[in-house]
Amino acid sequence: MTITFSNDAPNRAAAYALRQAVFVEERAIPAAVEFDDKDTDERLYGVLYLKPALPVATLRLEPQADQTMRFGRVCTRKAYRGRGLGRQLLTAAEKWALASGFTSGRIDGELSAQSFYEQCGYRVTAGPFEEDGASVVILKKTLVKP
Repeated sequence: MTITFSNDAPNRAAAYALRQAVFVEERAIPAAVEFDDKDTDERLYGVLYLKPALPVATLRLEPQADQTMRFGRVCTRKAYRGRGLGRQLLTAAEKWALASGFTSGRIDGELSAQSFYEQCGYRVTAGPFEEDGASVVILKKTLVKP
């Protein structure tokens, strides 16, 4: 298993392919909504690979102004859910953000994923509200060194 944080073309392609499979095909979110103006060549993505050619989980790193890293578009390929891979990726992303000077994490998570994020130490700070046709809550966590 390897976790990569980068904006290089192969890593972006892996992140996009996972999001296409999970959000667009599985969840029926329109591609024009899923892939937005935050998806630029400069954007960093975290991708968990079980093998070099097998990306199974991804998230988008979105720095905020107040030393908060927003972890967006978090998803795991359906066949690999329930194995703790999403949690491993999120934990690695938190460590990466902390080492990069960020002090808190934020996730705008769908209600269906709220318990997952709470198990990862996040707490609801706002919501629920509707975003792109889904009920969403804002969750935050203080990032601390282990």
